[in-house]
Amino acid sequence: MLKIVLLQLPVPSNPAANVPLAAGYLKAWAYQQGLLERMQIEIVPRDIADRGGDGLICDWISAQNPHVLGISLYTWNSERSLQLASLLKQALPSLIVVVGGPEVQRNNAWVLEHPAVDIAVEGEGEQTFSELLLALEHQQQQINLPMHNQVALPYPLVAGTLQYQAGQLHAGLPRPAMGSLDPIPSPYLLGFLELRAGEIAFIECSRWCPYGCTFCLYGRNLGTKLGGRMFGSERVLAEVAWARQQGARAIHFVEANLNLLPNFRELMRGLHTINQPNPTPIYAELRGEHLKPESVEAMVQAGLTVAEVGLQSANRTALQAVGRRTDLDKWAEGTRRLYQHGVAVLLDVILGLPEDDAASTHATIEWIQQQELGDYDIFTLQVLPGTGVRNEAERFGMQFQMRPPYYILATNWLNYQQLRALRWDLREQAGLDPLAIEGMPQPPSDVWLQTCEQAIRVIDQPIRTIVLDCGAELSLEQWQAQGQIYAHQVASHVVVIAKQSDLAVLEAFCWPIAQANLTIHWDIVLDQPLAPNALRQLQQRWPHTIGYLDRIAVYRRWQAEPDWVQVTPRWWINCNWQQPLDPLSYEGIAEVVWRVPADQANTAIPALNRRGGTGIVLEAEHFVPAWQELSEHLPILAPLADS
Repeated sequence: MLKIVLLQLPVPSNPAANVPLAAGYLKAWAYQQGLLERMQIEIVPRDIADRGGDGLICDWISAQNPHVLGISLYTWNSERSLQLASLLKQALPSLIVVVGGPEVQRNNAWVLEHPAVDIAVEGEGEQTFSELLLALEHQQQQINLPMHNQVALPYPLVAGTLQYQAGQLHAGLPRPAMGSLDPIPSPYLLGFLELRAGEIAFIECSRWCPYGCTFCLYGRNLGTKLGGRMFGSERVLAEVAWARQQGARAIHFVEANLNLLPNFRELMRGLHTINQPNPTPIYAELRGEHLKPESVEAMVQAGLTVAEVGLQSANRTALQAVGRRTDLDKWAEGTRRLYQHGVAVLLDVILGLPEDDAASTHATIEWIQQQELGDYDIFTLQVLPGTGVRNEAERFGMQFQMRPPYYILATNWLNYQQLRALRWDLREQAGLDPLAIEGMPQPPSDVWLQTCEQAIRVIDQPIRTIVLDCGAELSLEQWQAQGQIYAHQVASHVVVIAKQSDLAVLEAFCWPIAQANLTIHWDIVLDQPLAPNALRQLQQRWPHTIGYLDRIAVYRRWQAEPDWVQVTPRWWINCNWQQPLDPLSYEGIAEVVWRVPADQANTAIPALNRRGGTGIVLEAEHFVPAWQELSEHLPILAPLADS
């Protein structure tokens, strides 16, 4: 019996949103085709996929001993996913790795040519993947391998698949998009996807976008003509009802233009009925020009609380350059209706579009303010594989990262330094930290006041927090042996709290863990200020594969080469506020957090406002609102205010 495992890895900072919807669809279609009677398809459990470190995930998959590993590739997980696939191929030499998702594009050579990738699925995956599984099952009984252009291919080249062999890309016949989505069963209603109480349910309404914006894959991947490529209202409402039964904290509609669906009114009426009592909050992407008063009112009655409306730019020349049709006046009028109904609006501005320079970008911000719209978010253009802007990059003078997140680094209208300065300025204006790394996980609030009555104390499973007493009477060899014990038990984000901080002990203990988990993120909290150069040198030696978060941090650099900044481990100095320490001496190396006894807060907090740093930790059980009022610049990291 063919055994298949499906894997989807999360956004580093938001594992709770990692619902493997694509994997669920693959399994649901295989079920509909009767394949589950002759094959076993297992989706990696959320507890493993969402939070597990490299070693833990690989151990779980290896224990299943699958014939096929299917991986959903997105910008935030593709490099880590293929790193794990490489490790798994070492452990399971006959493993067949099949990849799909938005990262699979003909002009994304690093994915297609990756040594861990055997087969890539282009576009919509349900039909292709099931046909591929049948072909692989049949091939198990065959002796002769299929031939294509006189090159022996190791696997069947079914329609919709790609194989890279002998320096050449081989493509199966094109796979047309499914004319109707009705035959695809719901993976939620079949019980193939788990949803825990307090998580977000991602529910797809259609696979269609009528627009052809060249910075986006929606229209290209999903198709610009709707036809039957829409799930019926009855099915969508049944999934919403199911999610409410599971205790979902929100419904996120996976839909580019919810208010343009032909069944929009029917869907809103149904939601208004079933999303009661205590409506589950709804998140949706909307098209601003078409937000009529009755449409907004219907969505609010249905439970809409958060809406994303992409402005991208108010520069008509830039919009034309990327094929975005926007009536700016109607867009602003419709978006204001959302604010008037109390909907939280995520207003997007993209930095680095063709034809946008510093002046036109500032003009976009001024236009937002003139239209009396709310806060906005700044997104850096991602020159995604398969998009029109990627195909026209040379014409626009675009320089960009060749690995995720594919950030723009220069255009004909902005060089790197101008782009960097503009990004910094606009993020500050928007109330965002210019140095913040989007997607970077943050240490939990409970790490700042941890104690350690033994040499090692671990918290959670997978292990998220490790408290070390570096002063314990253990040799470096013993510390290293202890690290080896935990190497395959840690999470994808590990916080090490080092009491009586000692870098030699940290290196001995952490090295075996890091070597087995090259893609995870580390936060290391020191209880005393060690030498900045020593911290920098240890970070440079740290076992780590440069990846997604490191490339997101590129704009911390003055020059764009290399196009990454290593962001792990991230050092934290958690010391008493009376310690004679200048935070500037750790700038770019470590974050300084001040620890303050509660009875000294009134004196310490005003003094720390003048000294700077990253935040303040009060040694107290409960939050006192007056503390934050005293702190003009530094956030209170612990204890947290009651929500």
